[in-house]
Amino acid sequence: MRILKYLALVLWLTSVAAEVRGEELGGIGVVLGVEGQSIVVKHILPDSPAATQKDIHVGDRIIAIAQDKEPAVQIQGGKLAQAVPLFRGPKGTTVRLTIVPFGEDDSRVRVVSFVRGEVKELSRWGDGVLLTNGMKAPDIEMVELTNGTPERLSDYTGKIVVLEFWATWCGPCQQKMADFQTYSGKYPDWKGNVVLIAASVDDNEDAATKHLKANGWDQTHNVWIGTDAIKAYHIEAIPSAYVIDRQGKIVAANPEDIAAIVNHELQRRSGIKVN
Repeated sequence: MRILKYLALVLWLTSVAAEVRGEELGGIGVVLGVEGQSIVVKHILPDSPAATQKDIHVGDRIIAIAQDKEPAVQIQGGKLAQAVPLFRGPKGTTVRLTIVPFGEDDSRVRVVSFVRGEVKELSRWGDGVLLTNGMKAPDIEMVELTNGTPERLSDYTGKIVVLEFWATWCGPCQQKMADFQTYSGKYPDWKGNVVLIAASVDDNEDAATKHLKANGWDQTHNVWIGTDAIKAYHIEAIPSAYVIDRQGKIVAANPEDIAAIVNHELQRRSGIKVN
């Protein structure tokens, strides 16, 4: 079975409220994923240069990227981190993509060009420069999805917080959320010491509530957040996660092993022995 490593990457492929050399950044409006060793178009955003031009489609593979008239850079091994910076650029400039259309082999490669523009749908996303260890975690507003009660992250000062950003429409978020539900059972010593917050970035609370109920995801503290919270944590892609210590400071951003980070923090701060 083909292993799909899909990341709902939304920044640098879209316009953002930032500046490079005094110019506003723009993008073409595609969402990328990784299938095997290939970077693949997963979604075309409406009202974007990609949607308007219709020269790229869901399932197309991207094998090289070029800026204006510069030589193309080959994208190897399905590395999104290599591809993403090549999409960014001032609005009005050109990016050229070498693609293999969906269902075709590498002999059918072709080059398509796009003029970077604004993609209003994703103006609410952050700049992708994640908060670093030791920084004070922003005290964001949240809405508790069980009863609609407003709350703040600071309500959980004194506990270790795992803050996971997700959405109902995000493919890789589904497995992350399923795994998130298992932590409390695997690590009973976390009870009373660790709060697992699943923060939905969906357009509305209702969509997240229905999805959580349908999947039986009730082992986490489920909340909904707005644009200010997304920007405060500089979220450009989901799933994304932070571990925050008892004093409200960042311990880790997008750690590979959340449990290891939390267990280390428990032992370091309180001497709790985690089995």
